Amino acid sequence: MNRLVFRSFTPFLAFNVQRVRVMPKRIYSSIQADDPASNSANRLRTEEDAYCDTVSTPFKQPYQGAIDAINEETRSNFDNAHMMVGKVQGKFLAQLVSILRPNKVLEIGGYTGSSSVAMGSALLQDASLLSLELEAKHIAIATRHVESANLQDKVKFKEGPAGESLLELAKQSPKIKYDFIFLDADKGGYLNYYDTIMDHDLLTDRGIIAVDNVLFYGQVHMQAAKQDDPEASKNIKKQANKLVAFNEHVFKDPRVEVVVLPVFDGLSLIRKVTNK
Repeated sequence: MNRLVFRSFTPFLAFNVQRVRVMPKRIYSSIQADDPASNSANRLRTEEDAYCDTVSTPFKQPYQGAIDAINEETRSNFDNAHMMVGKVQGKFLAQLVSILRPNKVLEIGGYTGSSSVAMGSALLQDASLLSLELEAKHIAIATRHVESANLQDKVKFKEGPAGESLLELAKQSPKIKYDFIFLDADKGGYLNYYDTIMDHDLLTDRGIIAVDNVLFYGQVHMQAAKQDDPEASKNIKKQANKLVAFNEHVFKDPRVEVVVLPVFDGLSLIRKVTNK
């Protein structure tokens, strides 16, 4: 497995990066696949991820069956099945929801519903989750499997561009605020989605925003340090630079506190600054 060895760390400055071994395929935490858009540097530690899955508490039925069915159907029908959250990350999201006990959950980027079912499995009896998803074909799969998991009364989907959907939510009267928001949509839209949430006060004072893929293929720290990776495609570098801007924007926002975790493909946890 390829690893990135960091010799020094200074925020937004240069990193000395040494590649130990190169993998022939890009391996995601949810699926192994050829990926011509990325480089071959495997930042995700998939062998450890697989081990972690075996020693992490499984989902109860019918949730596990629904998640397995979503994974199988998505892999069979879509070339971008790697967009699903991995097995351990799904369990992590469910654990977060169990710990935080949110009443209202908002997911931005639901894809085919694996993460929706994972989080939905941990909702309290009267809690609910709204998932924003662009594609009707994704929602059709997600809705069917949400029903198979008996979560149809708790988990709902809203079709359309996430930016427009967020503005519609902001204009609702009375406005709903969310206790937990999971952002896993198009990376170029992250900054706008975040600002819409904060500017329109869609997050409760004790709420948490979890943002996925903030280290994007292991390229974000390299682009922040102005280091070039010849194996990475122009598109990957372009998306990584958008995430550099997003990470710095959140870091500099006085309204929040953030921690960026080097887990999965990079995960940020953001909360409002409060006086209490």
